[in-house]
Amino acid sequence: MGTEQKNVNRGLAVPFFVILFLMIPLILQGVEPDFYVWQREHGTNVENAVRNYYRSGSGKLYFLAGEMENDGKTFAFAPEKYVDLSRAVPVVRIHIRHMKKSPAKLAGELVRFYLPWKAAKEFQIDLDAPESRISYYRQLMVELRRRLPGVKLSATVLPCHLKHTGEFRALAKVCDYYVLQVHALTNDGKRWFILDKATAFQALARAKALRHPFKTALPFYCHTVRGGKHVEPDMNIVGELAAASPEVIAFRLGISGDGESLDLQTALKICREGKYAPSLEFYWERQANGVWHFRVRNNGCFSKTVTLNCHWETKISCLNLGTFNNARFSFDRKCLTLRLPPSSESKPYFWIRSEDPQKAIKVTIQK
Repeated sequence: MGTEQKNVNRGLAVPFFVILFLMIPLILQGVEPDFYVWQREHGTNVENAVRNYYRSGSGKLYFLAGEMENDGKTFAFAPEKYVDLSRAVPVVRIHIRHMKKSPAKLAGELVRFYLPWKAAKEFQIDLDAPESRISYYRQLMVELRRRLPGVKLSATVLPCHLKHTGEFRALAKVCDYYVLQVHALTNDGKRWFILDKATAFQALARAKALRHPFKTALPFYCHTVRGGKHVEPDMNIVGELAAASPEVIAFRLGISGDGESLDLQTALKICREGKYAPSLEFYWERQANGVWHFRVRNNGCFSKTVTLNCHWETKISCLNLGTFNNARFSFDRKCLTLRLPPSSESKPYFWIRSEDPQKAIKVTIQK
């Protein structure tokens, strides 16, 4: 029997270089990301996005399970039936004024948010803790650890927290992992931005040097701020950060009709491969009575206002031309200004009555 067993083992043995060769695709593959689902209300679009993620990714979804606001109001959100709790992490957002309570009192209140999600066996705290209150944050996590034994606990932190090495290490040690948030809509007095490359990479280097488990939260959203100014992160930098991070959580999961976030497939490609190659596609859609619709498909761009150049080859009467979706032509019709559809979606922006619209007008992106 011993000899037979040796022969079996010899037959099953695989040379190391073969194992390494088989692992190369896994080594070269980028980060398999998790996503935040930050909507307070879950309609059909959110449900479809969650189900699509379960089919497309193998990570987890971090759901907003509650919020404690500065005015004292609290909101709790139980998991929907379509949520796979084995792949879910409830997150509670806590604004700074609640830090007037003792860590023990606040921890007791937080446990109530967790109970509807207890099958997840994981809980994340998103506390607005200033740099001077890192020790409070640590004590809060200690209190939660005492109340929720066996539950995986994590805390969100900011780049500035990592500068306080001793206090931060103490916080990190009581967490199973922490989430480094390198994004936020910010105005430094000179400009609006969502992601600063130097700050993000410095924080990532500090996090790695501390040698505690962590994930990097990266932005996949944009904003329109005062005066209609569009602010979006440089997604090529986001791709670099994803490639350099041990694990990633994308903020946030895009849903159909959401003009402020990127679609899931674009986000997955950036995280897995570090590549971002957005484009716009123009095409004509024939309707009845000789009418054509000019449509724009958004392939991975943020939804923002753009201007297109219109080169007219033939004269078209104003009676044979009109716009959709708040698009507008300039007085001379040489420019068309419009708001792009949400990422991965398309919309019609004007109609024209013509036998062949491509011979009547050519449209290009204004540089």
